Amino acid sequence: MALPEVVRFLDDLLNVAHNDEPEQSNGLIVTGSVHVRRIAAAVNTSFETIEAAAALDADLLLVHHRSWPSIDLGLAAEKEALLMRKGVSLYCAHSSLDCAPEFGNADQLAKRLDVTITGRFAEYYGGKAGVLGTRAGTFAEIVRRIESVLNVKPEHRQNSPRFGNVAILTGAGGRTNWMEEAQGLGADTYVTGEGGFYPKLFARERGMNLILATHYATEKFGVQALAEKLSDKFGLPSSFLVERDDIL
Repeated sequence: MALPEVVRFLDDLLNVAHNDEPEQSNGLIVTGSVHVRRIAAAVNTSFETIEAAAALDADLLLVHHRSWPSIDLGLAAEKEALLMRKGVSLYCAHSSLDCAPEFGNADQLAKRLDVTITGRFAEYYGGKAGVLGTRAGTFAEIVRRIESVLNVKPEHRQNSPRFGNVAILTGAGGRTNWMEEAQGLGADTYVTGEGGFYPKLFARERGMNLILATHYATEKFGVQALAEKLSDKFGLPSSFLVERDDIL
């Protein structure tokens, strides 16, 4: 399959033309091969995932997080050079995947947590990255469900006796403005990947239940769903690369 055809399909599916991230984070980042015969998918563009993709003879590495020069600094150029040497192209779906309905990060996590989606929140580069929904049961039950589905021990704080209206915003979604927005829309419980001191204090003082289930674990399902769509469209084999989670 020709790389430009694959890229066009992804760009259209993800509505990349309407994305307004200031640093390129959606679309083709590196052209390592002009053909796509096998897909590898991962959350991060790490040396680990690049080497794993090459070991699988994948021509395309589909990721949620590119290696940003503003974050990885000199490592970004090293990773892109390694991709070129290995003949692996890199396609990134960052905010476009965060905001994608049905197969995006928050939607996929909600599905696995048995949260019925009723709305969206959190404006994020041309879309809304968070979902609002309802779930039966108790706060303790959703914590156990997260632990089972994500295979992590989430940090959790029950700051309210109420439970049933859940907001989900994956990754680095622990920002107080988004938490306030979700609570204003009726959420009593906020599920995200990571949050520091201020979100924890905010949740306590606003009486909002908070669950932090790690950046990596909350965002692994979206890129898997995207890879499945691409595989189904073109009949290409694909593999999800599980990364070491000691720092994720």
